[in-house]
Amino acid sequence: MENLSKRADTRRSDFPPDYVARMREDWRVARAAHSDLQLMGMPRVNILLVGAVGPIQGVLELLQKTCASPIAVWRPGERLALPPIGRVRTFILHDVWSLPSDDQYALAAWLERAEGRVQVISTSTASLLHRVHSGEFLDTLYYRLNMVFVDLAT
Repeated sequence: MENLSKRADTRRSDFPPDYVARMREDWRVARAAHSDLQLMGMPRVNILLVGAVGPIQGVLELLQKTCASPIAVWRPGERLALPPIGRVRTFILHDVWSLPSDDQYALAAWLERAEGRVQVISTSTASLLHRVHSGEFLDTLYYRLNMVFVDLAT
């Protein structure tokens, strides 16, 4: 965790003074929740990271070291190609808020078929809950992606 706090300190100087401490605490809570869910038999829990690009990237780097391989990645501007279930163990979605509605429905159906066999780590630089309330983001997809929430924005 020390590397992440140093990276956050050097990348952006406009963070509030207690930002790194809060991010460290959010990370501790997320890891504890992840461990609790593993003990309950849910080894691949979906994680939603919301915040600025720099802190998100730092947390993703840490998570990728603990992710089961193989990993698939989707980025905005790319066509959403859902991998066959069983071929990937972790699917990372960058800026998931930008998924078109057709892709949101396809992803929700894919997650239902995957039944916990694939862990999804999604990131967003915008509030997904706000987009759910405005009808821009599918509520069922939001709740499937938001099993462990890490707020890196505050």
